[in-house]
Amino acid sequence: MADLSIFADESGDFGDQSYYYIISLVFHEQQHNISGHIAKLAESLSNVKDLSQNHTIHTGAAIRREDEYRTIDIETRKAVFTRLFAFARSAPITHQAFHFRKKEHTDRLALKGAISRTLGLFLRDNASYFLSFDRVVIYYDNGQSEITEVLNTLFNGFLFNVEFRKVMPSQYRLFQVADLCCTLELMQVKIDTNQLSRSELFFFRGKRLLKKDYLDKWRRQRLNPQ
Repeated sequence: MADLSIFADESGDFGDQSYYYIISLVFHEQQHNISGHIAKLAESLSNVKDLSQNHTIHTGAAIRREDEYRTIDIETRKAVFTRLFAFARSAPITHQAFHFRKKEHTDRLALKGAISRTLGLFLRDNASYFLSFDRVVIYYDNGQSEITEVLNTLFNGFLFNVEFRKVMPSQYRLFQVADLCCTLELMQVKIDTNQLSRSELFFFRGKRLLKKDYLDKWRRQRLNPQ
């Protein structure tokens, strides 16, 4: 039985707290075992000071020195980010992300409609790939009800055997990769619009290295069914 796991995450909100709304999807074909990659990530995290091998990585907070990273130095925060990025790059996974400029949509309903249309077109364009699996399992934390509804409606409308599982970020490294995917998509948008903050420029040592060391490499791992 061929299974496809999809880990979904979002960045932003449906209110006025952010300029952009981002949806990320991380794809893992279950016939490709990633247990060795997960073990290697755990081992590498155990070598970072003040962190355990089970540390749940939140990349946006690590960059901005927020939440659990508030008292952690730049070297440690950078180590956490680079280790998750290395795991994501080495594991047999792909991804796709979509961003929406919120001021282009008049209200919550308009933004939700734009997200539905964009994801619907993506599913339609890649229908043969998704339909090649016997089952598609979608992992989401149900963080925002609008996204839960959109994912349920679209995937059940396009595919025949879909299963949804509510998860917590600490349960799956690939869910943490979906968070990373949102973060990198936001960095790409900010580069394109010249909106990188001082803390982001400091963390990545400038726009050129952010693009060279992360964004260009990450782009090559986008879903591209043959």
